[in-house]
Amino acid sequence: MAAPAFPDRAAAGRELAVELGHLADHRPIVFGLPRCGVPVAYEVARHLRAPLDVALVRIVRAPGDRSRLVATILEGHTPEVLIERDWEQAPGASREWLEAEVSAALAEIEDRRRRYRGTGGMISPSGRLAIVVDQSIGPGYAMAGAVRLLRAAGASKIVIAAPVASRPGVQRFEGLAARTVYLRQESELAPIEHYYGDAAQVSHEEALAWLAQSTDPDE
Repeated sequence: MAAPAFPDRAAAGRELAVELGHLADHRPIVFGLPRCGVPVAYEVARHLRAPLDVALVRIVRAPGDRSRLVATILEGHTPEVLIERDWEQAPGASREWLEAEVSAALAEIEDRRRRYRGTGGMISPSGRLAIVVDQSIGPGYAMAGAVRLLRAAGASKIVIAAPVASRPGVQRFEGLAARTVYLRQESELAPIEHYYGDAAQVSHEEALAWLAQSTDPDE
């Protein structure tokens, strides 16, 4: 097996930040997808001297086909639930299963909102460039949800970025985002360990620590 492309997420974030450096003068806000996108996003925000926040999105996949999207839940004072029109055709899906999965996803979104927001809210991207960062872009379901969330919040332009991206994932965002930035593109993503020497799951506590290290240059 070839050596991983990046030692860890922070190192990948530093490389990605160089590719995004020309956007620093646009006063961007960087949004990481928790949990594993946050260390990458931190390095991007630090390099661009930009505020760092998270975009809270939860996706529901089909029980019989994990590559198939059934629903997307977006954070908000009242979370938005987006059900795919063809969800009933998903293998193993039923009305009872969907209701249970959406209920669990809403509970998780609320738990994450409390963890990451406390009594506050997301940094407003209204009239600003938003850069959405994750550790990778596979099908891009969560990233697409974040784009929808930030567009609804008034972002003037949205750029998505990840150290590694699948070709279908990149194609998904043609016309949805102003630009998709990546360091490495694959026809199909391999397991995450293929790309990161340290691919250990990031805990919520670790993600919060990355956020706490970030400083908001607008303050």
